[in-house]
Amino acid sequence: MHLVLLGVAGAGKGTQVERLRGKLGLVHIAAGDLLRKAVKERTLLGQKAENFMKEGRLVSDDIVLELLEDKIREEKKGFILDGFPRNLFQAKKLDEILHRENRRLDLVINLEVKESTIIERLSRRLVCSSCGRIYNKENLGDFSSTCRVCGASFFQRDDDNPEAIKERIKSYLKHTHPLISYYRKKKILYNIKGEQSPEEIAQKILNFLGKKEKI
Repeated sequence: MHLVLLGVAGAGKGTQVERLRGKLGLVHIAAGDLLRKAVKERTLLGQKAENFMKEGRLVSDDIVLELLEDKIREEKKGFILDGFPRNLFQAKKLDEILHRENRRLDLVINLEVKESTIIERLSRRLVCSSCGRIYNKENLGDFSSTCRVCGASFFQRDDDNPEAIKERIKSYLKHTHPLISYYRKKKILYNIKGEQSPEEIAQKILNFLGKKEKI
C-alpha cells in the first residue's frame, strides 16, 4: 500500500504517520528527513542541497525528486509519504517515479484544519535541534527539556508566530490546493476533518481502508 498525507504544517500529519505506519506495516518517507540525511552524510546530492539551504532558498525539485526516487526504489515495502508532493509538478513526477517501479498511489489523505487551529498549534510547537522531531509544549510535561528520541535540545522556529503562520497557510493553499482536484479526479482522495482527536482520525482512516485494527 502506498499513501500520501496532505495538509498544511500543523494539520497533524506527523502524528498520523506515527499512529498508522505500524498498523499498516508501512515505511515513513518524509522529504525533509531525506534532505537532512543526505546533508549529514555529505553525499553529492546532500552537498547540492546544502548549497540551496545556506543561501536561504528552497531545495530544487530535481534534487528532492532524485532523493525520493532512490528511497522508493530501495524500500520494497509500502510507504506513507508526507511533506511531498507540495505542488502539481511534483505530483506528476511522483506518478512517473512510481510508474517506473510498477507501483501506484492507493490513497491520498487530506487533513482539513481551520486556520485558527493551525495558528494555535504552531505557536506551541517545538522542534528537536538534531533529528527534527516535532513536540508540543503542553505535551512535554515538567521534566522533558530534551528530545525523547535523540536527547538534543529544542528550539522554536522564527516563523512559528501568527503573522508568519498566516502567510505560510496562504502559500500552501496557493501551491498545494491544485493537488486536491488532481487526486480527486483520480478518485484516490480522502478528505478528513483534522480537528478531531488523533485517535479518531487514525481510526477513521483505518476504517476507510477496510482495516480491522484498533488504535
